[in-house]
Amino acid sequence: MSNSSNIFQEIWNADQQGNGIPALRPSEEKDSSRGYVVVDERATSVASEHRVLSEVFIPPSKQKTYQLCEHLFDNYALERIAREQVTFAETQEELDFIDAILPTPPIEIAQRFLESSLNLIISQNLMAAMIKETWFTLGRAGSQSDASGFEHVFVGEQASSSSKVGGYHFWYKYYLDDAGQSLHHGNVLEDRIEYLGTKYHGADEPNKGVLVPEVVTLSLRWDAPLGEGRPGTKTLHKPIGGFFVGCSPEGLIALGLVRTRTETSKLAFINGAKYQLDLHRLDGNDHAIRTFFPRFISANVTEIREDEDDETKGEVTTSPFKILMAMVNPQNPEGSKEFLQIANLSDKRASLLGWKIVAPNGVTFKLADIEVLPGDVFKFIVPSSNGILRNKTGTIQLRTPNNEIAGRYVYTSEQARKEGQPIVFAYQS
Repeated sequence: MSNSSNIFQEIWNADQQGNGIPALRPSEEKDSSRGYVVVDERATSVASEHRVLSEVFIPPSKQKTYQLCEHLFDNYALERIAREQVTFAETQEELDFIDAILPTPPIEIAQRFLESSLNLIISQNLMAAMIKETWFTLGRAGSQSDASGFEHVFVGEQASSSSKVGGYHFWYKYYLDDAGQSLHHGNVLEDRIEYLGTKYHGADEPNKGVLVPEVVTLSLRWDAPLGEGRPGTKTLHKPIGGFFVGCSPEGLIALGLVRTRTETSKLAFINGAKYQLDLHRLDGNDHAIRTFFPRFISANVTEIREDEDDETKGEVTTSPFKILMAMVNPQNPEGSKEFLQIANLSDKRASLLGWKIVAPNGVTFKLADIEVLPGDVFKFIVPSSNGILRNKTGTIQLRTPNNEIAGRYVYTSEQARKEGQPIVFAYQS
């Protein structure tokens, strides 16, 4: 079996370089050239009208696969007992979607990993067939005759309990159902979602789930269309469910394809967060997905309280240490060589014991008892392979052992996009 320790992060990174869009906290700066989805999860109760995906912008250059995916959403009947009537036009829509995603970065990464893991040479035709079998095969799942992974995960359906939602694990579908703007039709759609709050209580670190914008775990009520051209809706409840945020359709396809067809671990580490990738297959077909979704477990992020992040409160006017340089976007493999250069600009030797680095997404690193001579520079290599210093606008904080802010080091999206080029902060404080 090939080394699979970082394949899910590799697919995520490739997708973000393709049609995926960054998931941001409300306070993070938006870059319209890359697109964005602002995730406004709350640990406290909010009104049911609250929009978790509060703002979404997909640049025109990234819209094609979302549009083709959206074409497929009305191809399925909602009710579990309904037999699917697959028309020629619907089959052609599936093929058009698969053809469009084949040359995309996450699918290419998945293909290379499949070739290595399965000891195969995979042609484009075979790759298309594998995607179709894994995601679009109709088969039995318990009492349901015409189940498919794509319907269950991307669209959502009626569960075995007639009042509940089955599946529904694609962020873009949730956004559309929550009065989002359709890329296919160009108009704002009807609001079919009633948000019922976040649901991270099953995680190892439930308080950190709301701090990770790449995942949402929640309870909802869905006014679901009956599908296949039938008029009317049915109200269904999802007590707890969730989805990755910011991945493109092909990004989610690639993640599920690798999880289903190789002996990868069900644990994934993406952007500093740990997930369990739950997978169930159709009855009697190990290559076909029944359901696939992430369960948030934990994350190495910490919440910065508003009083700590105030521009003036607790800031140190003089500090022996300054950050001179940051490598936020190292050459591939992504995240493996992120580092900071910390200089002692005082006239005395000083220890870094208790000093802290706070990354733009809130990840905090405590520094060790390392003495730095006057004028010397300590190279702090970020102890994570998951790309903690995000490749977009951000602020790195240097904090004293008393948690006072010794310096804020701001970089722009333009600087962060330059792979392999360090950012110099020599005159910032």
